[in-house]
Amino acid sequence: MAAGRLSAQAKAEGYRAEALHVYTDASGTPLYWRIRAKHDNGDKWIRPMHYDGSQYRIGEPPAPAGGKPLYGLHSLALQPDDAVYLVEGEKAADALLRLGHVAVTSGAADSANVADWTPLAGRSVTIWPDNDEAGTKYLSDCLPLLWATGVAAISIVDVSTLSLPSKGDVVDWLTVHKPAELADLPLIEMETPDTGPEPFERDSEPTPWPADCLPGAMQQAAQAIAEHVQAPEPLAAMAVLAAVAHVAQRIANADHPKMGAMPSSLFVLSLANSGDRKSATFSLATRPIDKAEVEQRQHHRSQTEAIEREAATAKPQERESILQDKPRDPRTIYSEATLEKVVRDFVKGSRPALSWSSDEAGQFFGGHTMKSDTMMAALGTLTRLFDGKGVERDRVGAESGSGFRPNVRFGLFLSGQPSVIASSLANPMLRGQGLLPRFILSCPASMAGERFLDESALEQRTDRDQRLIHYWATLGRMNQYPESLDQYGGLDLPSATLTPDATALWLNFYNATEARQAPLVGDLTGSLQAFGGRAGELAVRVATVFAVWRHFERLDDDLQVLGEDMARACRLVGYSLAEWLRLSETTQLSATERDARDLLAFLQRDTGKWASFTKTAAAQKGYRPLRDDKDRRNAALDELVRRRWLSFDGSRFTLAKDQSQGVAKAKTANSANSWGVAGSEISQISQISLSHPPKPSFSEPVLSSPPPVTTAPPAPELDCQSLDDWNAAYEAADHLLTGTDEVKF
Repeated sequence: MAAGRLSAQAKAEGYRAEALHVYTDASGTPLYWRIRAKHDNGDKWIRPMHYDGSQYRIGEPPAPAGGKPLYGLHSLALQPDDAVYLVEGEKAADALLRLGHVAVTSGAADSANVADWTPLAGRSVTIWPDNDEAGTKYLSDCLPLLWATGVAAISIVDVSTLSLPSKGDVVDWLTVHKPAELADLPLIEMETPDTGPEPFERDSEPTPWPADCLPGAMQQAAQAIAEHVQAPEPLAAMAVLAAVAHVAQRIANADHPKMGAMPSSLFVLSLANSGDRKSATFSLATRPIDKAEVEQRQHHRSQTEAIEREAATAKPQERESILQDKPRDPRTIYSEATLEKVVRDFVKGSRPALSWSSDEAGQFFGGHTMKSDTMMAALGTLTRLFDGKGVERDRVGAESGSGFRPNVRFGLFLSGQPSVIASSLANPMLRGQGLLPRFILSCPASMAGERFLDESALEQRTDRDQRLIHYWATLGRMNQYPESLDQYGGLDLPSATLTPDATALWLNFYNATEARQAPLVGDLTGSLQAFGGRAGELAVRVATVFAVWRHFERLDDDLQVLGEDMARACRLVGYSLAEWLRLSETTQLSATERDARDLLAFLQRDTGKWASFTKTAAAQKGYRPLRDDKDRRNAALDELVRRRWLSFDGSRFTLAKDQSQGVAKAKTANSANSWGVAGSEISQISQISLSHPPKPSFSEPVLSSPPPVTTAPPAPELDCQSLDDWNAAYEAADHLLTGTDEVKF
């Protein structure tokens, strides 16, 4: 017997034969076999075997284009109206097949993605996973493939309620239960996924916010702001980071392990939809800074007006001398400005550390500054400011503000809608000049529609929240810390040195990120390589901001970057990298697809107004970036019609409802074939995410259409072959080793 010959070495090593599983087509014709043996120590020896036309050999035959055949196809064809059990492994399938049920499997836990699931189209399927992590993975792999194939219904055996041992399966269950009890299995029924509009599949879920990535009261303040404003925590956390970094940049330099002293300034970019309360989070995060600047600017105005009045009444030759005593503008955070304005103020003697905060990132990336004729100059200025190289301005005329100022610091804090970054990511100048890789990024999911209030929420006030009170007090102390200036009006700053623990953590993070940039195998390659290359520097800067914060919060004597600072910084920069990677994949959408996606978001913000509309309305009152470009607008509308988000009757468009994917609901079965009635709570199995897009299904049949099957197959013997037959098979294998003729099935 061929199986005996091919398993002879396993027998010699102490393995005992358990089963010979036959993979057939729908008509029952064998395709290949799987030999199963087991050692007394628990090890398994499982090998496929096939006939290649001249001899039997170990291995599977070449898989058809549609994928590998399922085990149990013959019973599937013979019982077309029965529900189907889907299990992990042939042994589990045989246990149910012997009882007259229809059972199939693709094989081991990692086999789902290579199988042809099309024979299950239109069938009701009950998945019985093994009681272990591999079983959960097999379940999660099978679900999207089954839905994509077009099964009629899916239920899941809730193995968490069956008291199975670890790795236990249907075989273990049947050793202590009667076959009739299969009708009372606890089942979880999966609702059929919506087959409505086609999503923009290259979009993805936001990166989970890393826990404890901000230190001390910064973390608590971010949580408090998120609660009070009802905004995503990453949005509030980025506002807190920006506020603290704004002050920290004028207190200490970062000390890069390789490159030495550099600014601790940060560029922060938060992406959120209109109405997601970006401005409110930043306002709470910067409250003590804003309050101090209002007072300082009022005092500055009164001083300036007094000096100007004095100059106006003085002799002409004395006026210039008097006006030189005008105090400098105390402002440090710009909200309405241009890059030209910031540079001019630096040159004319502003505070040595400034930040520009704007919730109109779209205007920044798409405005005049970033137009093609001025982009290179703007990028050069921004990168010089980020790197701490000062500003230089050459203009004709004494009053034009020409000059140079070294050792200044600049922070850039932008927020805007996710769509604003799509074209920027596709712009090679913004990537190649390194502007975007300098940003710490967050792009959380919107909370719109979930921000309900009750009476208790109305009683909660920000000025009574101890988390915010402590945060504001620490930030206020930092903001009052006097600036140390050099003879040229620039900052003279100490460096926050890294402890050995911090250096070791940074080195691990740097090397891990560098490995991700390897061609062919890395995920930070091509246009994303610059983001990976900048990550190490950003981690040092963020850790320095944390060290400055801790220095003022705990009133530490030494200003050092500790291991805890670096660990948090690496988590935060890693989160930012994941968000850049995710958005980069999203921007692989074509220009028309991006227009369609953004147009859809616009329409869905006011479904009452845009439930039905005409082409004229779309042109006159629709999504602003598309109003003046008829061809681009029509292409986006056509794309939404193609994806079934819009229907068009020749005169009006109708907007489809946004329906979510399938969810799991628990049921208790009265019959394995009838799926039962509503019952207990959803088990842990139902928590498996269905949000990822279905993997490609195999469309071609395994074999040509089989002849009609008119009789039921005989009930299989124990695991398809008795142990006596296996002993005979091994004897045949021994005989073959002496050189006698081949023995086949």
